[in-house]
Amino acid sequence: DGAAAISECLKKNNTLQELKISENDITSSGLIKIGEALQINTSLQILDVSYNRISDDGVMAFSESLKINSTLRNLSLSWNSFYHLVVDVTNQSLNMSTKQFGDIGI
Repeated sequence: DGAAAISECLKKNNTLQELKISENDITSSGLIKIGEALQINTSLQILDVSYNRISDDGVMAFSESLKINSTLRNLSLSWNSFYHLVVDVTNQSLNMSTKQFGDIGI
């Protein structure tokens, strides 16, 4: 699974600042794995997971990771398969964190 490999790399990498993995058939389970890695990663600032196959459950679980991560500033989730109610939860997660979030593309 590509997302699992990306997740493992993110856990160990402390220099990567931007990751664009749009149009890669990433599913909710893949986004959840990436979110778990972002709880550890301290360098990634920009993440683009647009045009994938991410649904409500993936975004909901990923939003929990955003509460812990302190470096991500820009996130693109556009053109996936989730409802706008999930967007509210994600925005709440971002607001609960102490960081300034620059952009969220949905």
